[in-house]
Amino acid sequence: MATCDLKNPNYTFNYCPSLGAAILFTVLYAIAVAGHLFLAYMYRKPFCWVLIMGGTWELISILTRVVLIYSPYNQSLSNVSFVFLVLAPLWINAFDYMVLGRMIYYFLPDHKVLGLRAERVAVFFITSDITSFLIQLCGALFAIRKNATSTTQGLHLYTAGVCIQEAVIIIFFVFSIVFQRRLPSAAGSSEATKLAYILYASLGLITYRIIFRIVEFSAGAKSSIHRAINDNEWYVYVFDEAPMFLALVVFLIYHPGRALKGPGSEFPKLTKEQKVERKEEKKRIKEERKLQRGGHGHISNDSNDIGLVDTDVEAR
Repeated sequence: MATCDLKNPNYTFNYCPSLGAAILFTVLYAIAVAGHLFLAYMYRKPFCWVLIMGGTWELISILTRVVLIYSPYNQSLSNVSFVFLVLAPLWINAFDYMVLGRMIYYFLPDHKVLGLRAERVAVFFITSDITSFLIQLCGALFAIRKNATSTTQGLHLYTAGVCIQEAVIIIFFVFSIVFQRRLPSAAGSSEATKLAYILYASLGLITYRIIFRIVEFSAGAKSSIHRAINDNEWYVYVFDEAPMFLALVVFLIYHPGRALKGPGSEFPKLTKEQKVERKEEKKRIKEERKLQRGGHGHISNDSNDIGLVDTDVEAR
C-alpha cells in the first residue's frame, strides 16, 4: 500500500484511508449482490435486476476505492469511485417503486391507489427516479472537474437532484400508506404488510443518506461542513456505505418474492396483437378528440377505459 502523503497536492485523499474498512465493505457488498442474485433466481423475479444493479454499482465504487488506496495519485480512479458512489442508491430507490407497483396490482382487487392503476403508479415513480438520476449524473460529472466554478455548479446541481429524489420519496410514502389502509382482510395481507415495512426501512435508509448529501453539498465546496466531511473518512462509511448496504440487507431478510407469488404478481405482458390494437384504439380516440375540439359534437372521454402503456419495459 502507498504511503499516506497528505502534503502532496496530487494525493487524492485528505486523510489516511483505511484499507481494512474498504476491504470489509467490498466483501459485504459482494455477499449482498451474490445473495440477491440467488434469491432473484430462486423466486423467479427478473425485475430484481434493478436492485442487483444498485448493489453492483456500490460494489464497483468500494472496490475502486480499494485500488485507489494502493494508487492514491490516480484521479481517474477517484472520479469513478465518486460517481458510482453517489448514483448507486437511485437503483435501489427505483426498485422500491417497482415493488410497490406490483404490490398494488397483486393485493388490491381494483389494482388502484388514489385513482391510479398500479402500472401508472410504477411508471410515474420510475420516470421521476430516472429524471432525478439524470440530474444527479450531470451534477456528479460537473463536480469531478478540476475547475472550481464547475465543481460548485456540479454540487449544486447534484443537490437539486437529491432534493427531487426526496420529494418523490415523500409522495411515495403517501401512496404506500394509502395502499396499506386499503389492504383487504384476506390471506396474503400480512405478507403485504411485512413487505411494506421493508420498503419503509429501505427508503428510510435512503432518506438518511440523502439528508447527509444535502447537508454536505448545499453549502458549497468551500464550506466548513464540506471540508470537514472531506477530511474525515468515517463520514463516508457511516452516512453512505453502511446505510446503502443495510438497504440491500433488508430485502435479503424479507425478499419481495416471499409475498409476490404466482403469475398475478407481475404486470401482464401484452402480445404483439394487443399492442397493435391498443395503438389503433389510442389513435381513434385522438382523432375523435380533434373532431370534438372542431365543434363536431360532444364525444365521451373513454380514454381511461383503455389499457395503459406497456409496463413490461419498466419491469426489465
